[in-house]
Amino acid sequence: MNIRQIETFLAVAESGSFRRAAELLHRSQSVVSVHVQQLEEDLGVPLLERTTRRVSLTPEGRTFLLRCKGVMADLKEVAQQLREESILRRGRVSIGAAPSVSTHRLPPIIAAYQRLYPGVTLELHEAFAKGMYNDVLERVTDFAIGPRVSGLKDFDIQPIIRDPIVAVLPNSIALNTGSTVTLKRIAREPQLSMPRGTAIRETVERAFQDAGFDFSPRFEVMHQQTLFSLIEAGLGVTLLPFMSVPPDRKGQYHVAVLKDPAITREICLITLKGKKLSPAASTCAEMIASELQSQFKQSSQLQRRGSKT
Repeated sequence: MNIRQIETFLAVAESGSFRRAAELLHRSQSVVSVHVQQLEEDLGVPLLERTTRRVSLTPEGRTFLLRCKGVMADLKEVAQQLREESILRRGRVSIGAAPSVSTHRLPPIIAAYQRLYPGVTLELHEAFAKGMYNDVLERVTDFAIGPRVSGLKDFDIQPIIRDPIVAVLPNSIALNTGSTVTLKRIAREPQLSMPRGTAIRETVERAFQDAGFDFSPRFEVMHQQTLFSLIEAGLGVTLLPFMSVPPDRKGQYHVAVLKDPAITREICLITLKGKKLSPAASTCAEMIASELQSQFKQSSQLQRRGSKT
């Protein structure tokens, strides 16, 4: 037996006609007939009953048909998997990311992906939220990882994690509440902030306005690392997504969960609506989403501690 003979038999059995099977397979009717005869000789049993008007299956033919359909489906699935694995040995994936994602959380995931698929070339494009979405829209990036922006219709947005907004304070500011702090308490300190136009700046300003507090930052800077340096120098406090805070922070600042009100943002996988990712890009996106969820078990524990305090 060979695959071509089985493929021919399936076409005849399912179409009920040698002529129709020949048309479907783009083979001559005589070749189709020879393939079926060879298969029957190899098996030692008749598979088809032939009359001038129709072709029907023998009992042995029905049994063989059922088993062959399953085998051929398995073979097609294996072939598809092998093709996709072959694609993953090469190719290019362009990732868009908000700076809060790319600074600390994304690099180890990219490194792990690169070890698994060294033949795939990765590109990383950092941008604040609006620029990140525009890069996906303009196909500069295959997908993006960042905060949800409401009111956009051209994207498929898949939630990954809930990222709490936390207060980052110099150690000189003591908190009686331990790991939590209220917005009212934070509003009494000099504010440090990301610039206007960033998603976190808009979130923080809205929170201050809703609570009736004035928001006039002492310093506005482009890079989050500068914020941490300013805090270490004792120049103020800031509100940032928990994802922005270095996991292994060692410095003159500490982190407290914001409560009254508690604020979170949604980090999502963003793709262009109707666009199917390549196997390499799809595998990369799935790996990033899975690893971020794993990393943020720590974030969930932090939120639970804060809610009990």
